[in-house]
Amino acid sequence: MAKETESTKPTDPTSELNERFKKLSGADKAAMLMLLMGEEHAAQVINHLEPKDIQTLGKKMVEVANLPKDVVNAVLDEFLISTSKMSDLGTGNSEYIQKVFNKALGEDKASAALDKIIPEQSLKGLDMLRWMDAGEIYTAIEAEHPQVIAVVLSVLDHDVAGALIKMFPEDVRSDVIARIGSLSGIQPSALARLEEVLKSQFLQRNSSSKTPFGGVEAAAKILNFSGSEIETSILKSVEAQDQKLAEAIEENMVTFMDIDGMDNKSLQTLIRELDNELLIPALKGADESIKEIFLENMSERARELFEDDLEAMGPIRVSEVDKAQKEIMRVARRLSGEGEIMLSGGGNEFI
Repeated sequence: MAKETESTKPTDPTSELNERFKKLSGADKAAMLMLLMGEEHAAQVINHLEPKDIQTLGKKMVEVANLPKDVVNAVLDEFLISTSKMSDLGTGNSEYIQKVFNKALGEDKASAALDKIIPEQSLKGLDMLRWMDAGEIYTAIEAEHPQVIAVVLSVLDHDVAGALIKMFPEDVRSDVIARIGSLSGIQPSALARLEEVLKSQFLQRNSSSKTPFGGVEAAAKILNFSGSEIETSILKSVEAQDQKLAEAIEENMVTFMDIDGMDNKSLQTLIRELDNELLIPALKGADESIKEIFLENMSERARELFEDDLEAMGPIRVSEVDKAQKEIMRVARRLSGEGEIMLSGGGNEFI
């Protein structure tokens, strides 16, 4: 009998399976399990995920749909799932995935997510904006009226909106933020115009009722994610147009409760800048947790004296507490702008 050569030697199926299994990522394995667990259960899982994770998982569900059953079995064994309930991934097609996403997210959000996963998936509805990245949205709306841009930014996640606002010229940024701060809702006619802007990419969506968008809080959160230099520039421009609106936006950007996120060194620097006449009324009406943070950053002697003064202070109006706290945050924002302290805002960076 001829000696078996290296090229004719049969492949070890176990070795091949192990190699394929090792190449699977955690997302691959999760996608395989999603395809096996059934639409109802898969939809419940997806409903707890972030949009970016949903898109990643959806792509993986398409990619792993036709993997052989022995690979599927290996994944199930790893997750201690009974082999009696195993099946192949033949149901992992576009129709199945669309049903899962529809049940989890509703048709509009599912369509938007699936457009990046399954080719020629039709999209509709304003919610699709939440599934686009900042660059794609900018391309679609850069030439539009600032009011349209303001509406778009109002419906986006604030980190995406913060990235998007940076892409516009300085004069447009301030105009848009001012409009967002003044928004209380969007009329059907304005929404229809926005749908026209996106018509080349998405199907038109009917809208018959006023939808709440924008407001001072939304403008503040967007600025929190825009970066300190752009934030300062925009606020100055908004202030030139409407001082009260600029103040309201600034007050919502970092509140007295955000002191909880300050490091001790920054807080001690802030305390040294404050008079007791301002600090006592501010802490008189503050939560115990915030009050304790301040006290922990005082010397023992200073704390004793402060607590005595705080206890001796009589009843105080809520408006006085609010005024004192706002003034402290103005001081904090000034010190932050001068680089003296790090003041934790709503974004992913210190401002």
